[in-house]
Amino acid sequence: MWSILKGEWRKLRRCQILLVGIVALALCPVVQYGTQLIVNPEIRDPNYNFVSLFANVIWGNTQIFLPISLVMIGGWLIDRENTNDTMKNLLAVPVSYPKLLGGKLIVTIFLSLLFGLYSVAVTVLTGTLAGLDGLSAAVLLRQGVQVVVAAFNTCLVCMPMILIFGQMRGAYLGGSLLTFFLGYCILFFKSGFLLSSYPFSAALILAGFDMQAYNGATQAPNVLLALAGIAAALVLTMVILLLSHPSSKAGNRKKKAKKGRGQRRRA
Repeated sequence: MWSILKGEWRKLRRCQILLVGIVALALCPVVQYGTQLIVNPEIRDPNYNFVSLFANVIWGNTQIFLPISLVMIGGWLIDRENTNDTMKNLLAVPVSYPKLLGGKLIVTIFLSLLFGLYSVAVTVLTGTLAGLDGLSAAVLLRQGVQVVVAAFNTCLVCMPMILIFGQMRGAYLGGSLLTFFLGYCILFFKSGFLLSSYPFSAALILAGFDMQAYNGATQAPNVLLALAGIAAALVLTMVILLLSHPSSKAGNRKKKAKKGRGQRRRA
């Protein structure tokens, strides 16, 4: 497994698709602060500070920017093996296909943690350049941990979509757009069972985010239901992993390659 992780990380470091996440997460605090500048003065927050900016960034990351980035990058890690015709080589290695996919998911999880740290740094930079008040060591530690935990939880929620659309050739772009829509649906669940158990809402709740302040929830969320929502996403991920198998095209190419080598040897 360690060899798989090192190989996947080396591939990812050389690829320009990382720019999707880097640019998206850099835009998030800029967009959130810019929104405060263009809204009508009567609904503008007169006490907007670093705490407010961090909260807006967590909301924006979980709802829009992280789902798009993680599904696109994670799906690409899987899709590239078929697109670049390297799956037939991987099938010759004594590693199960689910284990190979699991390695790609672990790399994506690690990337989500790095994205969380990167988002904290960009938020601090944006708030500093904007001249916001309220930054202290305690605020940075508390809000920074919340950003990273929310990024980690969001990645767990996105894993089924990464597996599904990553194994459909060229579909990871569509998968990232669908996941964006699913993240945006947080706005529609303001009470009842789905407020807490909907996986994207659960990702925020378990990070300690105040749902009542940002999506207009009419009741306090239930942490146990939030845990159940994340658990459901993990169970679905495991089921998809166990049921995953390489495409028939890759298998056929592998057989043809073996047959070709045999014919050359006889010749």
